[in-house]
Amino acid sequence: MQATSLASSGNLAPSTSPAPSTSIVRLGGMATIGMALCYVSMFAIFFGLVSAPLGLDTLGRIEFLQQGRLLFAISYSMGYLLFGILLAISLQALQQAIPDKQSALAGLADRFGWIWVTLMMASGMTYLIGLDRLIQLANTDPVQAEALYHSFWLITHALGGGIELVGGLWVLLLSITGLKQQWLPKALHLLGLLIGTLGILTVLHTVPYLKDAFGLLQIIWFSWLGIVLVCTTKVGVRRESSSD
Repeated sequence: MQATSLASSGNLAPSTSPAPSTSIVRLGGMATIGMALCYVSMFAIFFGLVSAPLGLDTLGRIEFLQQGRLLFAISYSMGYLLFGILLAISLQALQQAIPDKQSALAGLADRFGWIWVTLMMASGMTYLIGLDRLIQLANTDPVQAEALYHSFWLITHALGGGIELVGGLWVLLLSITGLKQQWLPKALHLLGLLIGTLGILTVLHTVPYLKDAFGLLQIIWFSWLGIVLVCTTKVGVRRESSSD
């Protein structure tokens, strides 16, 4: 009764929500670094280990997928499913770390981040199931296998990797939020503005190298953001105005 009366009189502030934990933010930082490593592994597999020969027809591409089945499955499991899980952890950490959690811009960025999680997970699961079915059909009905290949390619690339609009919007909005709230290094957010713009521009999917530039620069951005979060000692603190 005494605690209640003190709280109501203003002498004792009632507890509202637990203070955000730096351990969650650091875990998110490690997850963000892991996202960069997922990108590195996909680049290594697709451009180093299983680079497709030029001039293959559809059946040739199916045979190529069949030969590299295990590597392709590992690549999509890491680059899409594991990436989606790590992104979810990172989003939770960023939600804890941001100074103004009521910011509409931060909330919008968070929503696009969760949409990206959904798309990445859906694309990865579609690829793994589709790859298995494609290889089964290739051995029994090559004509249907060709038809499935085109649908399989269209769906997986439309959901994830063909156009990086959603990921680009997330990075762009998060970077604008960071600049407005003077949170984390200014140079990190300026790089984020560039990356986000490149991601949005991938809607012009016939323009070469936009997706490659988006992916390569994100490796740097994810690594940098992850290191900053891992080194966090205080949660939800703005940087000093005299410092970038």
